[in-house]
Amino acid sequence: MATIVVITSGYHGVLYPWANSFGKMLQTGGTALLLPPLSLLLMLIITRPGHRARLLPGARRLLVRAALALTVICLPFLLLFLHPNPSINIDGEGVGVLALILALPFLLLWYCCFWGCTIYWAARTGMWTGEIHPLLAPIGTTLIMLLINVSELWEGDSKEVPHWIWLTLNLCGTVTSLLLSFAEYRHLRSIGYRFRNGPEPMTRSAPVPMTHGEPEPAQ
Repeated sequence: MATIVVITSGYHGVLYPWANSFGKMLQTGGTALLLPPLSLLLMLIITRPGHRARLLPGARRLLVRAALALTVICLPFLLLFLHPNPSINIDGEGVGVLALILALPFLLLWYCCFWGCTIYWAARTGMWTGEIHPLLAPIGTTLIMLLINVSELWEGDSKEVPHWIWLTLNLCGTVTSLLLSFAEYRHLRSIGYRFRNGPEPMTRSAPVPMTHGEPEPAQ
């Protein structure tokens, strides 16, 4: 993000890349809504029958996190719907009302940051599909990234940035994301995660020490 801000700030200001990235996160989060049901259905199909029950705890954790995130995101719109013209009654306990007025800007600032972080959390984890199975996290988020980036490249709107700079930034972002996802996938495979064996890593028996000649006597 810092690289994008430094490179593109001369063309449309410092704040625009942050707002543009936030809009892209909203788009990513909306696309990622399709991941959990499709991922769970796919895992139920390919997982061996004896291991399918292990998917359920992760699916419950995913639902809890999704419900909390949805509550955080929808709360301001719900409050505006219930109270379209909010007003504060200054009669009565003046100290409490004054404290509320003074604290309100800080509460709003904190909530705006929390709201944005919640959307970022949902978007960058692919709606927590890794809770269903750890291997889904690098694969699912990579598919969403490719879908968004290919769509952006297809539209070809560089937003006043020279086309070669815009294209370089998009292609470098795609390549680095693919490399990171591949490294994460290889790491998860190396510690024993397999698709057909459920979300728990495979246990490996300790190697039996071999000796030259006759085996060692039992203790």
